[in-house]
Amino acid sequence: MKQLRDHKAQGSALFTLVSGIVIVIAVIYFLIKLAGSGSFGDVAETTEAATQTRIQPVGQLKLGDGIPVGERQGDQIFNKICIQCHAADSIVPNAPKFENKGDWAPRIAQGFDTLFQHALNGFNAMPAKGGAADLTDQELKRVITYMANKAGGTFPDPDAAAPADAAASGEAASGEAASAPAAEGAAPAEAPKADAAKADDKGAAAPAAGGADGKKVYEANCQACHGGAVPGVPHVGKKEDWAPRIKQGKDTLHKHALEGFNAMPAKGGNGSLSDDEVKAAVDYMANQSGAKF
Repeated sequence: MKQLRDHKAQGSALFTLVSGIVIVIAVIYFLIKLAGSGSFGDVAETTEAATQTRIQPVGQLKLGDGIPVGERQGDQIFNKICIQCHAADSIVPNAPKFENKGDWAPRIAQGFDTLFQHALNGFNAMPAKGGAADLTDQELKRVITYMANKAGGTFPDPDAAAPADAAASGEAASGEAASAPAAEGAAPAEAPKADAAKADDKGAAAPAAGGADGKKVYEANCQACHGGAVPGVPHVGKKEDWAPRIKQGKDTLHKHALEGFNAMPAKGGNGSLSDDEVKAAVDYMANQSGAKF
């Protein structure tokens, strides 16, 4: 019996020893793996840096020339967007030309705030934000300052300080402003709201879906570019301009007009238009140019 107890004791001791060795080996292996994975770095750095790396998007949206939205400067915005209508050699009617003091003097006299409201909300034939809906308010202020100051204005840098009083800037801008009619090309700051109200009234009086008056929509929104003033744009009545577009089909033309295509903004820059109104305007222009939609 004594020998049996001795054998059991020896077996238990051996099992304990082997188990201990296995545990030690496992711990050493686990520590080596941790060291190799770099998990012994600074805890704070690992937490912040690793977290930011994990949660950052796979891709970042940068529009235009790769400059993030909100960081584009006045000259970059002008050369990318505004130049289409405001270029020095532009033939778009009533659009003040770049560096043309005669065009800009009466507008500068209205003051920065009025110019900003017109650009922000749209004015006459110009759509809100020139049709570039992704422009931030600050970017809009930069490009207004850039164009106005190139034509004699003295508006302060919007990034350096808040815009100065509009009237004061206008008076210092050019002596030509005094001789120009104050009302020429001008309207109260509330004009965009009044225009919007009129547009709403027209929309309310328009026929039900599918019966919108394409001609009226065209004359109010599309004629500035498609009436023959802007080069590179299909002009209403010119079959050679419209023929390749008509071949694409009505659905494609509707899609381009609703979503925007190349330099043309969605809905021609007038987001208040209904889909039916946009389609009606497209059909009207195409049919006036040889289509049978």
